[in-house]
Amino acid sequence: MKSQDNLQSWEELTFANNFLFCKILESEPELCRQLLELLLHIKIDRLELTQSEKTMQEWIESKSVRFDVYAKDESRIFDIEIQTTLKKDLAKRARYYQSINDMDTLSKGERYDKLKDTYIIFLCLNDPFKDNMPVYFFENTCRQKSDLKLKDGAYKVFFNASCCDKIKDKEEKSFFKFLKGEQADSALTKRIEEKVRRAKANKKWRRIYMTWEQEILDERYWARLEGHEEGLEAGREEGREEGRKEGAKQNAIANARNLLNMQLGSPEQIAQAVSLPLEQVLALKEELAN
Repeated sequence: MKSQDNLQSWEELTFANNFLFCKILESEPELCRQLLELLLHIKIDRLELTQSEKTMQEWIESKSVRFDVYAKDESRIFDIEIQTTLKKDLAKRARYYQSINDMDTLSKGERYDKLKDTYIIFLCLNDPFKDNMPVYFFENTCRQKSDLKLKDGAYKVFFNASCCDKIKDKEEKSFFKFLKGEQADSALTKRIEEKVRRAKANKKWRRIYMTWEQEILDERYWARLEGHEEGLEAGREEGREEGRKEGAKQNAIANARNLLNMQLGSPEQIAQAVSLPLEQVLALKEELAN
């Protein structure tokens, strides 16, 4: 049944699997930092936050988003998405993710120059634009003068692992070959390979994955019985997003409690860091005080 449904067993998972990808980079911020430096060719001193499956929603009626891996440093925000199958809406998804990040960055009354630079990154196993390029880096430019940059700090980057042989940087090429399932042959990929091996020994992660896997199989079984296979993948993605909301909320509450207990930041700063309403953080503070 697993091969029929394109689901992998726990033992078969690789770093390209969304579950392991998110869990490993969240638990290893230094590894996440090194990967971002390799992909973007920039220097990052320290990541202030590394969080997987971070959910954002600006208001109750708006569409929420779930970032695979959300990270930020002092002046930049990074969203890393692992994309094992091609979808037609990647460009529009990148646009929406960008807008949600911007809305989350500024508080009421803050100046626009406080907006952080943002990088929306898709790691694709296949070519998203069918142009046989290993990387597609987009930024806003003037149509009448292509060398005139808007310099709004908004960048969208799509990597194409299927053309990684064209990548000149040896370390970067090695990473994408590893992502495709080839042997680890660099210091970074060997380190990731070891993290994958250790992750598979994590009984808690295994239990979470197997529960999720069974839920997907159940969804597909009932969809077939009801004759609603068309559009199931899109519906499943939305369902997973909604199903994780409560878990993400509870994680945010737990993180807020920890920060309040350690007196790390004001309620306003904590609310922004964990993406909770300020009123809820103030209520938690009063609860802890009592």
